[in-house]
Amino acid sequence: MVFPYASIPVEKWADKTKELIEEHPLKPNVIREVALKSWQLLWQTKIGEEDTYLSLAEIDPPAIMVGYFFEKLFAKELQKRYPEEWRGTQSKDEKDIVYLKDTRYSIEIKTSGQLGTKIFGNRSYGQKAKDENNEELAKKEKSGYYITANFYQQSLTLLRFGWIDHEDWNAQKSATGQASGLDQKVYEHKLFTISGEYILDSPVNLLCKVGDVIANEMNKEGIKIIQELSDYQGNNQTVKKAKAQEKYHNILKLNSGIEKFALGKNIINSVWWWLT
Repeated sequence: MVFPYASIPVEKWADKTKELIEEHPLKPNVIREVALKSWQLLWQTKIGEEDTYLSLAEIDPPAIMVGYFFEKLFAKELQKRYPEEWRGTQSKDEKDIVYLKDTRYSIEIKTSGQLGTKIFGNRSYGQKAKDENNEELAKKEKSGYYITANFYQQSLTLLRFGWIDHEDWNAQKSATGQASGLDQKVYEHKLFTISGEYILDSPVNLLCKVGDVIANEMNKEGIKIIQELSDYQGNNQTVKKAKAQEKYHNILKLNSGIEKFALGKNIINSVWWWLT
């Protein structure tokens, strides 16, 4: 088992994450391309025959189903592009995406359909690896490279790439709790945002300090996503104030160059302050 962050202080984690990402064979721009293509294919899915089919949007699938289909389509699209290097999982002890040349670079995918930027694992992720009696833990190594994807309804809102150790997952304290979460320091230093114009299609509700009242005010002006806020030229003072905030402009700066990968610690932290 590899522990790349062992003996490294938290303030140096981001440097280690950058190193891990730079040595990985799958580059952030490819992750973004494959993710966006998979997301598009997902919502083009039709169920049934010609005269009676339903689109995926019509059946309003639960988020867990959307996330599952996205993971499978991502693996399939990546394998289609690089059949000698990548394939999807074929057994419970493999990662979601297997790198055929060196399994150290295989990747787990985690998705969340909640309105927010957090990612969750099932309860087993938060149980300690030393629990040898836990059958679920024995199936698959939980430490390693991760791609995380946040979405809300039909919008893909945030892609990240990095490394999560098994010990980073915290199980809910309740005995009946079914989820595990991550500390903020993991989001800030071990998962890096993959920039792109796709973020501008996110709901304005994701912006820090935009609660229901301000979001409703924006909706009256025809503003539902960040791109529409960026394009706004009206005189509504509430909207203008939100648009003028410095952190909002950091999002636009982050997405001004679609090929830019936000590795700089300052820009990552400013985006996280704004999005969480």
